[in-house]
Amino acid sequence: MNYGAHQRHLGRIGKSLMSSNGFNLHDFSGARILVTGHTGFKGAWLTRILNHAGASVIGAALPAESGSIYKRTPELEFETEKFIDINNRKKITTFIDKTSPDLIIHMAAQPLVRRSYREPIETFATNVMGTAHVLQAALETESVAGVVAVTTDKVYRNVEKTDGYSEDEPLGGTDPYSASKSASEMVVTAWQNLTHSTKKVIVAARSGNVIGGGDHAEDRLVPDLIRGFHAGKKVIIRNPQSLRPWQHVLDPLFGYLMIASGILKKNKLSSAYNFGPADDSKLTVAQMSDIACQFWPNNPGWVHQPSSDDLHESTLLWLSSERARRELGWSNHLDAQESIKWSIEWELEAEKNSPIKALDLHIARYQEMIR
Repeated sequence: MNYGAHQRHLGRIGKSLMSSNGFNLHDFSGARILVTGHTGFKGAWLTRILNHAGASVIGAALPAESGSIYKRTPELEFETEKFIDINNRKKITTFIDKTSPDLIIHMAAQPLVRRSYREPIETFATNVMGTAHVLQAALETESVAGVVAVTTDKVYRNVEKTDGYSEDEPLGGTDPYSASKSASEMVVTAWQNLTHSTKKVIVAARSGNVIGGGDHAEDRLVPDLIRGFHAGKKVIIRNPQSLRPWQHVLDPLFGYLMIASGILKKNKLSSAYNFGPADDSKLTVAQMSDIACQFWPNNPGWVHQPSSDDLHESTLLWLSSERARRELGWSNHLDAQESIKWSIEWELEAEKNSPIKALDLHIARYQEMIR
């Protein structure tokens, strides 16, 4: 289907898409949704989905980095947006109060493990206190029905087990990033208890290694591979035999939206949901790199080079998404191989046409797949 046809179908598909819990993208038509971290990778994808769903998107985030998907897609639509640090309690509280959103999807974070070793204090400040500021502001703002607080699979105390971690397993973290995200989950739990005397709902959403077109972050496999492909240089891979929970960005985003829809419709929800890939996506870094090379024309390949530092990185981490399947009707629709294929295709489409057209094409394609 060409781009124009995809555009014409986007609205209709959004209205007809429904899961077993009654979720429909049309649930967001006219809703005022605040997305923190809207200038980030997942934030840009989520914003575009909400644009097509008919929502009024409010953005709050740090300014985007050069080369980010946000910078590449100026066509993203916002009712209003503000470049703001969630560490500044007064500013984020005032902004939420003035914009009066119906719901908040909180994704603003310091999301990189290796950066957290270089900037541990900043990582904890953003991921822990920043989350507390957003949740307290939501509690104090009458219009806000609830918050989807997005964290990560790394909140669990990782003992390298082969089956998936469920939402009730112990939290933990040995590096500054995972420790800070585990601590942010404690913040979420505390503020969930603070909502008992109100009608507000806070739900944690945890997902794995998300990949997709437009990601440009440092020290991530797919962005590193694409940078190497563009430069014609072999990509250095640190841990080729490590397993990662690879999933395409659209799979967990639709999980977050199922929670958001449930909050708006006052459905009964659990306190936390995992959105991880299926077992057939247990591929190593080397396998994923080989798949990426298959889809990029005339690529230079990759080479293994062990890291020169002593920074710890988990070799295995997996989530159980049974609760999300059972209670929300959520499931993965793209396995690891398809996810890497879609990521490469997005980059090629963005070069051929434009990044916003690539976003629209992939969102429409995904919606057609799960309709």
